[in-house]
Amino acid sequence: MSSAQISATPEASAALRRARTEHGPLMFHTSGGRVGGRQYPICLPAETLRLGARDHLLGEVEGVPVYEMEDREGGIACRADAYVLDVAAGPAIGFSIRAA
Repeated sequence: MSSAQISATPEASAALRRARTEHGPLMFHTSGGRVGGRQYPICLPAETLRLGARDHLLGEVEGVPVYEMEDREGGIACRADAYVLDVAAGPAIGFSIRAA
């Protein structure tokens, strides 16, 4: 699978810089697309999540790798050539670090 071009809004880029200062190297992970995970990736310290054979690198944003896990049928939900990462107000979702 080829990498998608993943960019970030200025607000998301600033949040990533702050998060790297606080947490060190980071990674993004999304679930297999059927439960909205692709819409809401989680951001974690880079070594927090153990990647498996079903996790695929989609691309990078601001030097942070973005992985997606295959769905149950072995498919990848990433169908676009490009994605834009943004931040939203409110608490972090799931185990994601907070976008300070």
